[in-house]
Amino acid sequence: MNWIFEVSAAERSAGQLSPSSTASVSQALRENGAVLLRHALAADLVDTLKHGFDSQWGAFTSEQMRDQARLPFPNPVLRVGEERYEVILKIKHAFLQSGIFANDLICNFLVGVLGPGMKLSGFTAVLSFPGAKQQHIHSDAPRLFNEAGPSASLPSYAINVSIPLIDVTNEIGGTGIWLGSHQWDAHRAPQPREMTNVEFQRGDCILMDYRTLHAGLPNVSTIARPILYMVYARPWFFDDSNHVGRPSLDMDTRDFERLAPHVQNLLVRAFSQRMRAQYLLRPDQ
Repeated sequence: MNWIFEVSAAERSAGQLSPSSTASVSQALRENGAVLLRHALAADLVDTLKHGFDSQWGAFTSEQMRDQARLPFPNPVLRVGEERYEVILKIKHAFLQSGIFANDLICNFLVGVLGPGMKLSGFTAVLSFPGAKQQHIHSDAPRLFNEAGPSASLPSYAINVSIPLIDVTNEIGGTGIWLGSHQWDAHRAPQPREMTNVEFQRGDCILMDYRTLHAGLPNVSTIARPILYMVYARPWFFDDSNHVGRPSLDMDTRDFERLAPHVQNLLVRAFSQRMRAQYLLRPDQ
């Protein structure tokens, strides 16, 4: 199953895959539940994002992150495995560039998958520290229906876009993916031999159907591994299961108001969820 595609410099510059690439990537995503776009982003842009990540979370040790994850609601840190944490990123400075969450190449492709009304549902990162074990095999959210037939036959309703902020070798530990599992019967057990794993490079972008089974792999290196995650969804879907008691993004109101109208429209649902959470947490309530 071909699921890896090289993005050309011309496509990056145009902010859009060619018609033939769009057709091939779309078919691969439907069949595999995941595609890897090599060099979808410029490496220097990813380096800027890594610097922005480090300014917010880079100084945290695994012990400090573990302590932070134990704090009560609201908490920007969620433990998602041994030595593995999901963090809410403050969308400012490097992350405030609309070329990240409203990247032309990514969004132009995803509109064809999720429809013109698609929304950003989440903006987070996962940090895997040295010593992290393999994560449990999971999909990003429970199935929409308990019945196996409807869930497997539905088109994509949410896509998780992951951007490694460093080159990810097998020692650092990437993401194991069970290609095609978005169409499996709910009772089918994934087998280790069915897992696909490749090394990721800065600038790569992995698009994964929300139903596709995957797992973070062990980090046996001495380097912490940060990966940026952006979730895009159809207008009627919002990921509540992964954001109970915490917002799915963090952006100041003034920064949101400065965005172009079409970018505000992309972010408005996740931003409004953040504002509701802020209201509920007011000390006078």
